[in-house]
Amino acid sequence: MKIGIVISGGDVTGINNFIFQIARIAGAEITLFNGGIPGLMEKEHQNICWRDLVDFSIAPIPIITSGRTTRKLMRSEYLQISKKLKALRIDVLIMAGGDGSLQFLNILSEFDVNCFGVGMTIDNDVYGSDYTIGFSTACEQVIKEVSRLRNTGRALPGRVFMVELLGGYCGELTLQSALKSNADIALIPECQIPTEALAQRIKDRLTRQNSVIVLCSEGYTKEYYPGFQGAIDTMIAQLEPRIGVRIRKTIVGFGLRNGDPTCEEIYQGTIMANEVVRCIQSGMKNKAIIINSSNKPIPIDLISMKKRLVDPEGHHYKLAKQLNII
Repeated sequence: MKIGIVISGGDVTGINNFIFQIARIAGAEITLFNGGIPGLMEKEHQNICWRDLVDFSIAPIPIITSGRTTRKLMRSEYLQISKKLKALRIDVLIMAGGDGSLQFLNILSEFDVNCFGVGMTIDNDVYGSDYTIGFSTACEQVIKEVSRLRNTGRALPGRVFMVELLGGYCGELTLQSALKSNADIALIPECQIPTEALAQRIKDRLTRQNSVIVLCSEGYTKEYYPGFQGAIDTMIAQLEPRIGVRIRKTIVGFGLRNGDPTCEEIYQGTIMANEVVRCIQSGMKNKAIIINSSNKPIPIDLISMKKRLVDPEGHHYKLAKQLNII
């Protein structure tokens, strides 16, 4: 069997392991398509040997490049991709990406291509899934940053730090990172905190601890659009006059996409790959693999894929409320 693999959208760590596990479990020949969907169109492919797959399986150095497309493809272009895949004798195409990438797969499957998709985004905003490749390692990067800020806040007490994170319109990365790093406050699009109440909360915390750390999702303010950074500046301008303390800012941007993959990252990618191969070998076609809160991988129809936001009825949201983080 020959399997083609492509990643689309933002790059993440952990994808090397997923590719390695697909090759190991399926015993298949792997062809990588570089550059995302444009790479598929331009036939930017390479075969990768087992030796490299093993050596890079848990390394943060990417073995495949991603890419984005800003326009909808015409049906003639889908047909063109299908013909190229058949010419290369690709039996199955696996794509890792966000909701838009997986919707692309759904259309491509109409052109006699057996397609499988998995969530790959540090935003963790793929519908139906509690985990996407890259999310765990991104959270770990935030934990390290918060730890460093706590240390400097202990050396010089009375500091307020605000850290802006990626995530787009979904606050999942900010919410879970705050819970896992013991940050004091999480500003997420799904839960707006009145400015006066937020300022009072910061002042109250300063009376009881050396520093206050606020994590701010890039999509927290109404000015956000894809690619925008600076929600943190808007919030600082509103808060500083109210708390009377200078706020030190940090924007943790694209560095969140890389780093040594966590143990959870490796494990989740492995069970995701195992389920993809099981579905292929059982004769299933055109599925996306999601992972639920019990770490169970589940195949669903590609047509079901869309974005999701933080669930106010979910465990993380309720816990953050209880801890007064949001």
